[in-house]
Amino acid sequence: MRVKKVFNNNVVLVVNDLKEELIVMGKGVGYQKFPRDLIDTNKIEKRFIFNNEESLNELNTLLSRIPLKDVELASEIIKMGEDSLGYKVSDTILITLSDHISYMLKRIDDGLVFKNPLQWEIKQIYPEEYKFSKRAVEYLREKTNKNIPDSEAAFITLHFANAHLEIDNMEETVLLTKIIDSVLDIVKYNYGIDMNEYSFDYTRFISHLRCFIQRQLKNESVNVDTSLLEIVKLKYPEDYKCAKKIKVFLEVTYKWNVSENELLYLTLHLNRLSSINNKK
Repeated sequence: MRVKKVFNNNVVLVVNDLKEELIVMGKGVGYQKFPRDLIDTNKIEKRFIFNNEESLNELNTLLSRIPLKDVELASEIIKMGEDSLGYKVSDTILITLSDHISYMLKRIDDGLVFKNPLQWEIKQIYPEEYKFSKRAVEYLREKTNKNIPDSEAAFITLHFANAHLEIDNMEETVLLTKIIDSVLDIVKYNYGIDMNEYSFDYTRFISHLRCFIQRQLKNESVNVDTSLLEIVKLKYPEDYKCAKKIKVFLEVTYKWNVSENELLYLTLHLNRLSSINNKK
């Protein structure tokens, strides 16, 4: 792994043996290093691989217009998040989160504070990411000596959700969040229940909803035996009725075509959720 460009003592652009360009970060990783020098891999704390020219260009543009310390802050939060949440995120989060943090710090200096209109929904749909993001806000306060508002946790949550689900853009993540919130409202009103957002069953149902909506966004479907649908309709009529309401909502609002496969799959998941809640 050889140096291509040193940004500072802690941030270096390198090329590995596969000719891939990476951003590596770590204390002293770039100290007294010059182009073509070998990197001490033991000093690398975080690495980000960018496999396409577009991402590399975005990164170079970003590094030319925001302070490197903001990129380092983002990298530290990404590492903390991966350790805390137990999953890896797309490397492009370095670009989006660095840009967000830098702009957010500038806004605070200018006396501007924005609230996320989806804060409540984000907290409900991504509970683990939101819990971590509150820690990230505390970390940013300590590191910057600035009064970072609590509302930033919702924004950071969306960045992690976006990078984890590997959705192409933040707009799609926001759309996903809005749709899940609307579907949850249908479920709550249909069954007349107030679900515990911290329960394992609720979290699992949210995961199923995410996958279902992502399949719709990608025009994909599940393969299940739809001959079971008639049996399921008779056995679980309330759950089927709720699934049909969700299907109609999505078809009317988003012009989606929800297949019988998805209708069956959704009915079965709704039955599990409603059965558990009815026992409580």
